[in-house]
Amino acid sequence: MEERRSPWKALARRWVPWLVAALVLALLFVRYPPGEIAGAMARGDALAIAPWTAAVAVLGLVAMALADWLVFSAFAGELRLADVVRGRAGSTILMTLHYGASVGGYGVWLARRTGAGAAASSAAIGYQMLSDLCALCLFALGTALAWGDGLPRRDLVVAVTAAGAGGLVLLLLLGARVVPRRFGAIARPWRAVGPARFAASLALRVLTLGLNVGTTIGAARAFGLEIPAGALAAGLPVIYIVGALPLNVLGLGAVTAAWVAVFAPFAPGPAILAFQFLWQALSIAMTVLRGLPFLPSVLRDIARDRPPPTR
Repeated sequence: MEERRSPWKALARRWVPWLVAALVLALLFVRYPPGEIAGAMARGDALAIAPWTAAVAVLGLVAMALADWLVFSAFAGELRLADVVRGRAGSTILMTLHYGASVGGYGVWLARRTGAGAAASSAAIGYQMLSDLCALCLFALGTALAWGDGLPRRDLVVAVTAAGAGGLVLLLLLGARVVPRRFGAIARPWRAVGPARFAASLALRVLTLGLNVGTTIGAARAFGLEIPAGALAAGLPVIYIVGALPLNVLGLGAVTAAWVAVFAPFAPGPAILAFQFLWQALSIAMTVLRGLPFLPSVLRDIARDRPPPTR
């Protein structure tokens, strides 16, 4: 029975995000006709967005690569920061399609580059992903408390993010300590990350979220989207959470509806959609341009049967 269902599960994983994204966009286009969105694009300054997307692409890569290196080098000491910059830049080209695809490519690269094996590398990637989520919960909690007066369901956002941040901090600090040692390959990467590395990595991830929010606020201002900075700071982390769900393709879908739901009290729907479409398109372009120089070496690492010699 399980074998009969597995093809349907594979089809669902492949096509459900596309179907959800198409349905959400169709409903939005009924409410906000494409002509109105195109008009809002024409009235805004699209080119002024580009420097902001370039800044976050470069600075965000450096900060996140350093955060990841603090985690990965704890159990793979020969891994250099430059290696992680290459691996992250090359694999995140896949993020233009979906976050999960990027994570999968990053994990395969890590396993081949370090020779740590699939179990240890998967555990390290899992630690990295949970650290990202922990940082997002902390950041969303802080911004909701500071500037979230106009945030829809602020009380729910505060409760969920507070619980998420607290639970994830405990899990990441103590989780590996309760794993039996016979699961060594899985537990080893988590045990290797001590409190100091965890705190430094988490701080860099929070800093990167601040960079993402700050550049988005700057880009919105440059485009001509008059949403208060505080509202953007409180709402964008919620949108990032929706954007990480497997219900988006190319940064569109449920996350597009979230943009309208969160910011509709502050700006017209067509203007919000015009900015989100342009911001997403330019972000994808910058992510691809950033990663292309590193992609050949990342693919060579993945193709290796064994890790390269330590320098």
